[in-house]
Amino acid sequence: MSHQLQGPRAGLINQAWDNMFLDKLVGDTQDLRHIPHIEYLRETGSEGIEMVMWLIMRGALGRETKCLHRHYHVPVSNTALGHIVLEPIDGTVPPSPTLKGNSAAARSLTQ
Repeated sequence: MSHQLQGPRAGLINQAWDNMFLDKLVGDTQDLRHIPHIEYLRETGSEGIEMVMWLIMRGALGRETKCLHRHYHVPVSNTALGHIVLEPIDGTVPPSPTLKGNSAAARSLTQ
């Protein structure tokens, strides 16, 4: 999440941007794909560019996801903490057979 550890903007945390980013990881939006790297640097600080890795993770989950769990916190440090658990729901990525309530198709993968 947003953070900058050195320089004139040390201590930067952009809670609004972080939460917008977490919101857009859910569902079928493609908005995050179009954010240039310079915007990550401007809005989230020099270390916030790490959020591009979150975007890569999201791409591996297929076209659409649902949020199973989400948490955002700013501890007493120079970094924001984001936690999100997503499940692919569009059929392009098989659901995990370990999650409760999965479809018969997912359960059949373990048999």
